[in-house]
Amino acid sequence: MAKPMQLLPLRSQLRSRLLFGKAIWLLLAATCWSGGAYADTSPIDPALPAYQPRPVAPSRDARYVLPDGAIRIVGADHARFILERFNALFSQTHSGVQFNLDGLKGTTTGMPALTHDTTPFAPMGRGVNRVERVPYKKIVGREPLEIRIAHTATDSSKHLATALAIYVNKANPLAQLTTDQVKRIFTAGSPGGNLTRWGQLGLSGEWANRLIRPYGTPEYTGFGSYMGQKHFDNQAYNVNYEQYGNTGAILKRLSADPAGIAFAAIGKESADVQQIAIADREGGVYSKGSLEDIRNRRYPYDRFLYFYVRREPNKPIDPFIKEYFRLVFSREGQQIIASQTDGYVPLNAQEAAAELAKLD
Repeated sequence: MAKPMQLLPLRSQLRSRLLFGKAIWLLLAATCWSGGAYADTSPIDPALPAYQPRPVAPSRDARYVLPDGAIRIVGADHARFILERFNALFSQTHSGVQFNLDGLKGTTTGMPALTHDTTPFAPMGRGVNRVERVPYKKIVGREPLEIRIAHTATDSSKHLATALAIYVNKANPLAQLTTDQVKRIFTAGSPGGNLTRWGQLGLSGEWANRLIRPYGTPEYTGFGSYMGQKHFDNQAYNVNYEQYGNTGAILKRLSADPAGIAFAAIGKESADVQQIAIADREGGVYSKGSLEDIRNRRYPYDRFLYFYVRREPNKPIDPFIKEYFRLVFSREGQQIIASQTDGYVPLNAQEAAAELAKLD
């Protein structure tokens, strides 16, 4: 009788591994229905760890669990592709766990739901803003935890959150700028002095005394708050700065103004406007935000896709949520991100490990 008893644990382990392998295969097969949308378009870091599921289940008392037992996720709709596949894999590896994505109505819905604990995390295509932060902190007692799960996309045609780019009119001979020069163009009161004429950037002839006219989105928008907080040191904008609601409107205005310059979504060069290369310092690497440069952190206006997590004073992160992010930051999870054609760009192993460590 001793021999069969020794074999039982081994059989159990083999069965668990086979079921997990089958889950991965089923996930890959299930996503092929999307008409070619599932393809390895962005290679992942081989150093990412393989996902090893740990037993966990959400608390039935959690407010994000619906009456039928499904876990409601609220936030940005552009995260639906990857969430569907994260959830499918999690359900395959954690029997009985189901999800509901009816709450994916937009980035602005994420923080209110997280504030009131009706979503386990909030997918958002931009960082949390001041208007959202104040009520969250007042109700919950501390700041939400910001988790970066992927770099934003470099293709603007899919209605995803994207990296940003600096554009000039096609008639403009300027080819490159540093981030400091961009800041001095768009803001007032920079220590190095404002840049208001194209001649200050080395252009000559008829361009030398031409007034620079900057365009972009309002300061409170995702693009505006990102540039203001991350690159403009929250300085006041140039008095000549013109605000438009979206990339289409910005670039339409720029196309009619040879002296204009704009920040807008990446990947929108046309017959009328051109993107210029950006470096984070003089003598640095000038980049237009290629996939390779984004993967290697060489493009200054790369942004991230965020999943914000509820963090309460003197309480650890919900174990179910932590396990979900173990999947997201695994080799299998980042492969899901890589699989979306022209989609979000996966993190490397070092980036993924740093984000997962935030949950400890």
